[in-house]
Amino acid sequence: MGVGDSSEPVVFVREFLTSFFESQLVNGRLSTDEYHDKLASIRKNPSLAALSQSLFENSPDPIVLEGYKPLRLIYLREHNGDEFPFLQGLASGGPSAREKLTCFVGHRFLKNIEKSLRFNLVHLFEPYGITLRWSGYDLGAKGIFDDIISGIRNADLCFFDNLGTLNRPNVYIEIGIAHVLAKPMLVSEYLGPGSKGRKKIADTGSVPSDLQGLLRIQYRSYEDLCKQLYFGLPVFLERHGFL
Repeated sequence: MGVGDSSEPVVFVREFLTSFFESQLVNGRLSTDEYHDKLASIRKNPSLAALSQSLFENSPDPIVLEGYKPLRLIYLREHNGDEFPFLQGLASGGPSAREKLTCFVGHRFLKNIEKSLRFNLVHLFEPYGITLRWSGYDLGAKGIFDDIISGIRNADLCFFDNLGTLNRPNVYIEIGIAHVLAKPMLVSEYLGPGSKGRKKIADTGSVPSDLQGLLRIQYRSYEDLCKQLYFGLPVFLERHGFL
């Protein structure tokens, strides 16, 4: 999103906030009255346009919007390296310093996935005091399998992504290990782009049917995935007693 059109920043911020409040409504964190009061407050805020413009022009400097923690406009990354704007500062507080959490992360080790997905996840999990631990590069390498089992066993929670995993079962093996060890986990499943005529990223399988009872996040882009994680992570952490 560019900032050449002065209406674009305020549209982005308004839509992002609206989506955030809708997720809170659906997840029971806001009542219907609170939800509509929030929307009315956004609509009536005379400073929203100027503040939204400032968020883009001064990114990543934080901006104070009344009723919120300092907001920061950052740019996260798609699989192909393209960037997309993302609004930070809406996340709830994380665990106390003595209750820091570790999340084991499993994904396909391709350079573009590694560079983009890891960058995005750090920004999404760090506000909750969650440290990320990455799995090994190759399950066949000496000592790596034991290291993965140890990493999952010692983690508080796990995140797995299946992008690029067709006929490469590493991530699914890791999911199975986490399932056996009863670890709370988020499993993201790439569905392909939503735009007509765009091809699905090659070499991506689907989550096996016997794993579909697990909590899955189905997504069509990293922007889609990041929003779902950002909006849903507080509920997931509360459900498992981490908040």
